[in-house]
Amino acid sequence: MAIKVAAIGVAVIAIVAAIIMGPDAFLGGEVGTINASNNNLTVDGVVMPNQIKTSGTLQNFIGGGLRMKWGFKVYVVGIYSDPKVMTSLKKKYSGFEAKDSKNLSDLATDFASSKPARTVLLRFQRGVAASDISDALGEALKPKVGAATSDEFQQFVLDIVGGDRLEKGSDIYITCKGEKLSASLTGGKDSSSISIKGLCPAVFEVYLGDKAVSPQAKKGFAEGVATIMAS
Repeated sequence: MAIKVAAIGVAVIAIVAAIIMGPDAFLGGEVGTINASNNNLTVDGVVMPNQIKTSGTLQNFIGGGLRMKWGFKVYVVGIYSDPKVMTSLKKKYSGFEAKDSKNLSDLATDFASSKPARTVLLRFQRGVAASDISDALGEALKPKVGAATSDEFQQFVLDIVGGDRLEKGSDIYITCKGEKLSASLTGGKDSSSISIKGLCPAVFEVYLGDKAVSPQAKKGFAEGVATIMAS
């Protein structure tokens, strides 16, 4: 029992460190290998959908990455968007390469500010306390949107989860379409929404900005964009 409790504690610490502390929280950890097959793909062995439909919009997988701590898989981040987003960005960033950090920063900002649907899918590989997830996301957003909006978003996430814990295999879909942010659990159904100016771009900046909380997911996004640009 003590070992099981310790393992859960490690997983919770890993998630909070990953989201609040960002890249410096972990030393090491590589971008997940992405392999596609039929309607699914895998990121370091974790199955992710190649396409999702949220807010009434079909969206394609762009990139993502696995978060690990002390050998534990914590969660996988998947970034998706309406094909219209990439079509628009392709006109501006033709020839983009994943190693081009300057263009990546500008591209990520444009992606975060796009109006068509974009989604962050969090697929958990460990059971974690719902309050730890909402608090950590709120803290990551606070420098970008302020304390009031951050606190409102934290409560919004808690209301979506509707319980004390997110079990292993749980998903959180966070979709932005214009200024409207919708969130739902596994399956992308039964979503609730919130509209606060500036919140949507900030959510994507958390994962794709200069201080991205998951460098692996950001790099996976850059590589995915480069592949799309070259097609």
